[in-house]
Amino acid sequence: MPVTLLTDTAEALLATAAGSGTQVAIAEVALGDGQGATYNPQHSATALKRELAREPILSRVRTDANSWRIKAEFDTDTPAFAVREMGFFDSAGNLIAIWAGVDVVPRQTGAIVYIVEHYLNLSRIDGGLVTVAAPDDQLIAFQAVALTGQAQIRLEQFNQAEALRAAGLY
Repeated sequence: MPVTLLTDTAEALLATAAGSGTQVAIAEVALGDGQGATYNPQHSATALKRELAREPILSRVRTDANSWRIKAEFDTDTPAFAVREMGFFDSAGNLIAIWAGVDVVPRQTGAIVYIVEHYLNLSRIDGGLVTVAAPDDQLIAFQAVALTGQAQIRLEQFNQAEALRAAGLY
C-alpha cells in the first residue's frame, strides 16, 4: 500500500519549529515517475527519484488537528508520464513528505488536467507545527458550514420535540 512518510529533513525542521514557535509550511507538490519503477519511500529521501513536474498547492482544508486535504493541478502541458511518486515541499525546496509504494498503480499525466487531491496525515506531529501554504478550499469550507448549520437546526427540532413530549403535548 502506498504510504506518505515524513522525511528526516522534515523532522529536523520540525524540531527547530517546535523550539522557536514557528511552523513548517508545505507549499508545493511534485510528481515523478520513480525512474520507471515503483518503490518504497525512505525517510532519508531529499528528492523524488525522478521529479518531472511541480506545482504550488492551490487549496487546502484542515480535516483535523494534524491532517490536511490539499489540492494541486497539473495543466495539459505537463509532460506525459506515469506518476509513481509524489513529493510535498516547503517554499525553500525541502522535501517534507514523500508518497510512494511498491503497489502504486501509476496514473498518466499529459493531455489532461491532472488533479492531485491528497490527505496528509501528520498525526505523529504536535498540532500546529505543520501548515499548508495555500488558500482554504472555499467549497469544502462552505459545505462544512452548511452541514453544521443543518445539524444545529435538526438538534433544535429534536430538543423542541422532546420538550413537547415531556409536556404531554406530543
